[in-house]
Amino acid sequence: MSAPPSEHAIQVGEWLVEPDTDTISRGQTSVKLEPRTMRLLLCLIESRGSVVSIERLLTEVWTGVIVGPASVYQAVSLLRKVLGDTDPEPTYIATVPRKGYRLIAPVERVAAPAERSASAASSGALRSATLQRKRRILITSSAIALAALGVLGWFAWRSYFSPAAPSIVVLPFVDLTADKSDQPFCDGLTEELSNWLAQIPALRVVARTSAFAFRGRNEDVRQIGRTLDTNHVLEGSMRRFGNHMRVTVQLIDARSGFHLWSAVYDRQMADTIKMQEDISRAVAENLEIRLTPIATQRLQARQSDNPQAYQSYLLARHYQQLATSESNREAIGLYRQALGEDPKFALAYVYLAYALLNENWLAARPINEIAAEAEPLLEMAVKLDANLPDIYAVRGALRAEQFQIDMALKDFDQAIALNPNDSTAFKERGRLFLISKGQPREALADYAQAAVLDPLDSQPQAQRCLALQALGQFGEAATACTQARTIQPQNYWPLMVSSWLAAAQGRLDEALEWNQKALAVAPDVFDLYMERARWFLTLGLPARARETLERARALTHQEEAVNDELSRVVYYEGGATALRAHLASTRLEESTHAERLFSAAYFRLLTGDIAAAQAAIERAYRSADFSAANLENPWQVARWGNSDGLTVALVALRAGDQATALRHLDALTATLDQLVRNGEQRFAVDEMRATVLALRGDGDNAMRALTRAAELGWRRSWWAEREPDVSALWKRTDFRELVARVNASNAELRTRLVEQSR
Repeated sequence: MSAPPSEHAIQVGEWLVEPDTDTISRGQTSVKLEPRTMRLLLCLIESRGSVVSIERLLTEVWTGVIVGPASVYQAVSLLRKVLGDTDPEPTYIATVPRKGYRLIAPVERVAAPAERSASAASSGALRSATLQRKRRILITSSAIALAALGVLGWFAWRSYFSPAAPSIVVLPFVDLTADKSDQPFCDGLTEELSNWLAQIPALRVVARTSAFAFRGRNEDVRQIGRTLDTNHVLEGSMRRFGNHMRVTVQLIDARSGFHLWSAVYDRQMADTIKMQEDISRAVAENLEIRLTPIATQRLQARQSDNPQAYQSYLLARHYQQLATSESNREAIGLYRQALGEDPKFALAYVYLAYALLNENWLAARPINEIAAEAEPLLEMAVKLDANLPDIYAVRGALRAEQFQIDMALKDFDQAIALNPNDSTAFKERGRLFLISKGQPREALADYAQAAVLDPLDSQPQAQRCLALQALGQFGEAATACTQARTIQPQNYWPLMVSSWLAAAQGRLDEALEWNQKALAVAPDVFDLYMERARWFLTLGLPARARETLERARALTHQEEAVNDELSRVVYYEGGATALRAHLASTRLEESTHAERLFSAAYFRLLTGDIAAAQAAIERAYRSADFSAANLENPWQVARWGNSDGLTVALVALRAGDQATALRHLDALTATLDQLVRNGEQRFAVDEMRATVLALRGDGDNAMRALTRAAELGWRRSWWAEREPDVSALWKRTDFRELVARVNASNAELRTRLVEQSR
């Protein structure tokens, strides 16, 4: 029998809130909240029905703690999950864009004990209804209990990140060897020592990117602690004398600057593994953290029986982190060397597989070829130690590239469960949610965790900007993009995402400015040229689009990709006749890549060559990199407003194959419906919806969708007038009027750009 509510209890919707015990309950389910989460809920309750600003929440909920708006977004997201408020239409907490949050659930004070006694006589009439309610609760009690356990686990994990909980950053060890030749070994030692400490469940460890940002900066540890939101710093140095090394380490309280512990290890190089374990144990002891048997087992799992194998492994980790094609090849050789010296070294199998996977983007190596080599390595690692979290992080990344999305998510879940300090696993899982699943809310939560673990890595903030764009929260997205650019101003990715943010709002002049800045940093990234050319073409500047792509041809050497994009320019300039000649000269249909073959099919459709379009689709289906799961890819639909599945449907319609066309249109409709349920609010979704509806003959609803797209920033009016997607709308007056308005707006932007270039 549960205890009666306290005199301070509050009923919020279906939940009974007990501030005295920091708990909320509903039926048989009771969830313990962190004190800060309860303060957040009470702050919203106090102003129920009114908007509570981000600034007020930071002042009242995070009193005495220096945090930013990201902490509020994350905390509100967590509170929504606990309350079960995850549907597109909220029932508890509503977001008021650029202002704050508002509690919309009904709130009432629960009667005090004396008041309840006075009304006891009337309780009999309510007992029957209560019993019926209990029966309904019992039906779903198992599912609720599981959800509660997940929430409790989540909050237990979150408790690591409170200011008082132990946290640490391992700064790059300094090479004191006379000729400074051992810095790669020091870097590998630093990273792996950080990984060892990450196996201690109660300790939050700042990730590598943020730690290595302080290399050579000689900054006050208190400032480092404030910047990284950590309360301890471990720093060290190494000097080698032949096969002997002297490693000096010191543990510092980042809040006071006081030294807590220091030690000097005079060891043989062969004792590197034992030394790392000794340092990890000493850190845990000085932070008063008890090493559990599981933590001890995980430390031992990262070892090798062969000292030389471990040294090769540490050097390989250094070279892999440099992320160039040359350094990655060096890492592959060192991992193989480590395995030759110790065939039972599980970590070396894992990271050899990871280095091989990196060849997909560093050397354009086909993923099926990589998988054939990497999968046996990961299987061996599982046989050696199935509890090694690194296995699941790397295997999840491999499966993601193979479009095995659900299996990849399962692996990332396992990696995070085994190692909550793995910022890369959070980033990769967030990417899967956003790109492959079309679930921006879930992605946002993962990127927030990655940002906490690695605060000086711009990628989580840039990805947050992307997820917020998808949700139509453009003000908050701009803040995240600004943070990303501030953290790493010379990284092209935050600049690229900033250009997408501007384009998502129809501000193509601003998008082109950010794109130009990104190109100045990364002149060899083809996608930057592709986007620039498409935006120029949308604004009616084909000459600039062509110039952009020819520059890409010279600087990126992506011949096939350039010819693909030039097809759009050629069609814009010369129509079907010019496009047919371009396709004949570039032989795009001879590509071995599914992406290019689907493009070729679409361009053949524009020329009216239906048989050639069908042949290109058949070749795409047979290509090594084809994945059926990618036909209605949520990212392509929501980001670009197109899909390979739509191309198949269009060609099938022209060929008279109604069954195939409808099957793909149905699949695309399901993807669009799911994106909307998941909170997507980008114009590309409405543009694609208009296309599907037009092809189905529903002109009125197609126009409603296209009008919404235009209101959100859609500008592809030239293509709408000439592509077959929405040809059923061409004769409608409202279509012509809408296109005329968008064309006029594009003309204004075009004039402005031309004047600026003079």
